Amino acid sequence: MTALERIVARRMWFVPGVMVYGSADNLGFGMLIAESIGGQTHVYHESIEIGEHRQVVRFDSLTDHRGNRLPSKIPAARVIPRSRSEYPVFLTGTESEESFAIAKASSASGPVTADLLIVELGA
Repeated sequence: MTALERIVARRMWFVPGVMVYGSADNLGFGMLIAESIGGQTHVYHESIEIGEHRQVVRFDSLTDHRGNRLPSKIPAARVIPRSRSEYPVFLTGTESEESFAIAKASSASGPVTADLLIVELGA
C-alpha cells in the first residue's frame, strides 16, 4: 500500500448484535490514610470506585457482518454505536488503536444489544 493509498484509505466494519453491559454510572469517593511507623508519618491518598461496570471492547474480539474478525489495531478509529432498544448506548472516553469503552443507559435493567459501525479515518 502506497503512502497516498494509506492516507485516503477508509476501511469500515459493521458489527451487529454486540451486547452492552457496561454502565457509566458509578459512585466514587476519596480517602486519606495516615500511617505512623517508627516516628515517621506517611499519608496516602486513595480513590475507590463503587458500582462501576466499565466495558472495554478490543477490536480483535469483534466479528463483522461477513464473519471476518477485525484487526487488532485500527489507527484513527471511530466507533458509532446504534442501540437496538429504547435504551441508548454510548462511548465513554476516546477510542484507542486497540479498543474502546462502551456503556448503556443506567435505566436499562440488563444488557442492551447494539450495532456498531467502525470507521478507520485516513491520516
